[in-house]
Amino acid sequence: MREKRWQDWLNLLIGIWLFISPWVMGFVGSNAGADWNAWILGAAIVVFSAIAVSLPQAWEEVINILLGIWMVISSWVIGVASRAVETNFVIVGLLVILFAAWAMAMNRTWTRRTTIAQ
Repeated sequence: MREKRWQDWLNLLIGIWLFISPWVMGFVGSNAGADWNAWILGAAIVVFSAIAVSLPQAWEEVINILLGIWMVISSWVIGVASRAVETNFVIVGLLVILFAAWAMAMNRTWTRRTTIAQ
């Protein structure tokens, strides 16, 4: 996966948003671990998106998809009390999943290798 994809840049920006969202939305220390969830997952999304921007590979996209899935379900798992925080987590997770899957689908080299292997 050598070509640079705009989806990776968007996921990088989404990760930055997720990291700063506890301060912007005002849920630092007020929800059961929602702030730490946002900080850790936001940082992880930024790291793996930055890797995907500089050295695109399929595994970074798979990790971002898994992180996105966790973001979607995490508000119910950790028991987020605020509807706004829950909505933020779900939207962020769905966008990360969408852009990571889209980046994988756009890469012809990776899809060609998986087709040949089957």
